[in-house]
Amino acid sequence: MMKFGGWGDPGKAYDLSHRPNLWPFVRAQSGLGDQIIAPSRRAAEMTVPAPRLDAGFMDAVTAALGAAHVSTATEARLLHTYGKSYRDLLRARTGTPARSPDAVLFPANRSEVEAILRAAVQYGVQVVPFGGGTNICGGVEPDPTRPGMCVTVSLRRMKRVLVLDRVARTARIEAGALGPELEAELNARGFSLGHFPDSFEFSTLGGWLATRSAGMQSDAYGKIEDMVVSLTLCTPGGTLVTSNVPRSATGPDLSQIAVGSEGTLGLITEAVMRVHPLGEREYRGILVPGFDQGINLVRELTHRGALPTTTRLSNQQETALGFAMKPKSHGAGAFAAKAFKAYLRHVKRFPFDNACLMIVGFEAATHRELAEKRRRTLAICREFGAVNLGTSVGASWFAGKYDYPYLRDVVMDRGGMVDVVETAATWDVLPGLYHELKAALHAHLRRGEFPGYVGCHLSHSYPAGACLYFTFAALAEVGRQLPQYIEAKKLIFELLLKHGATLTHHHAVGYELLPWMSRHLGETGLQMLRGLKHSVDPQNLCNPGKLIPGLTPAQDLYFPPAT
Repeated sequence: MMKFGGWGDPGKAYDLSHRPNLWPFVRAQSGLGDQIIAPSRRAAEMTVPAPRLDAGFMDAVTAALGAAHVSTATEARLLHTYGKSYRDLLRARTGTPARSPDAVLFPANRSEVEAILRAAVQYGVQVVPFGGGTNICGGVEPDPTRPGMCVTVSLRRMKRVLVLDRVARTARIEAGALGPELEAELNARGFSLGHFPDSFEFSTLGGWLATRSAGMQSDAYGKIEDMVVSLTLCTPGGTLVTSNVPRSATGPDLSQIAVGSEGTLGLITEAVMRVHPLGEREYRGILVPGFDQGINLVRELTHRGALPTTTRLSNQQETALGFAMKPKSHGAGAFAAKAFKAYLRHVKRFPFDNACLMIVGFEAATHRELAEKRRRTLAICREFGAVNLGTSVGASWFAGKYDYPYLRDVVMDRGGMVDVVETAATWDVLPGLYHELKAALHAHLRRGEFPGYVGCHLSHSYPAGACLYFTFAALAEVGRQLPQYIEAKKLIFELLLKHGATLTHHHAVGYELLPWMSRHLGETGLQMLRGLKHSVDPQNLCNPGKLIPGLTPAQDLYFPPAT
């Protein structure tokens, strides 16, 4: 399991000692001090109310799963209470109560999941699916407004790669497999799924499917919904097994209806996924003379068919943070870096004040194919005045790509508020949306001389547009941490709706986005979702209070009406 009041491996922490420029940068942006003033709690330091157990349900699931795989222990319940949003971690750190599951169930196969759902229907028990627990939109927390018993169903025992079809290049994989587990097994056979979200180390295939996840190689292989061929969805009304065919015209794609359903229709237990052979890989850093120019560059790469496997364009603030995170260099390496920067500034007249780092990654079956992809991409980059920084910058980013979330714990330990939001919009909308949202966040976060940190990167690009991913941080207002956070969320999502952008590109809805879903979907779209839910889960047992507004009063609990 992950750290209770923070991110990731409980034995790992973000090390500031060999990054002398990092904390001065954070302090200048936010006003945070050096001392730990809000340390994280351990699960063992917290208590939860006694579980509300339905005897008939407990007898049924114990008979189906075995007593060893049905837990009412306090620690198990706590570890399956929260996700990893700022709201979640703030409550976990301060001991603020949330609705914990009354029991945690660990099925080993589809039959056991079906038995759980049959018992839930019979006894009216709320069922919340749980993969790795990395969700940051309130997607794994039981609905506190529902009476009666609630269970969390962890799929972590269901983690096998069941079948690898080398001819069709597909793999049938159980939904509880963590990213490293399924990649290790596929890699051992010469293949890869190619899905590497920031949460990769701790998230599961089922979680990716339930939330329409995106990974850093999506420019080549698509989001998770582009990789799925078929799946199995266990619902209170029965089990859906979709056809294992490449495409079909037999009505709406039921696999795609299940993908992104966030556990509200049932539990995805396995899926057939597209995979590809392992090949050559290379990452590079590109310095771009401004974020707007970078947007135009990525659009051109997309439209000219030269988009790399990975493309991640950081704005000036995220670029500055990235360089501040670098360990101190010495000797010849430090001298060469200074000389190269001086050459760019004084000879090439590169505008460093607006410089933005773009990471590009190439993957191909052979070195020759990779070299051709690189040549085409770099040629277009030069047309936009971008400078190739070489593979050392790319390799450094790749080596630390999963470390960024650990920095949030350091910021929160010192009294900071930090969270993320992501969206997608068409190319014509992106520049205006970026500048207005960035300015609005700075206005909200500013405290005197400290402007707050608003980093952003553009990634996951398409012919019609791309994703913008914002990270914002500031000194938390003591006693107002949660209202301060909610005010920021309201500001953000109102602006997204104003610009016609999506509320989320790959993090999903949970309960955090519920107040805006009716306007985003429209009345007809909302009726369709509610009708679909009612058709398989008329008692609203599966993950109630998520995705679909108006089915429970939970929304008003998390976002109290303004007074």
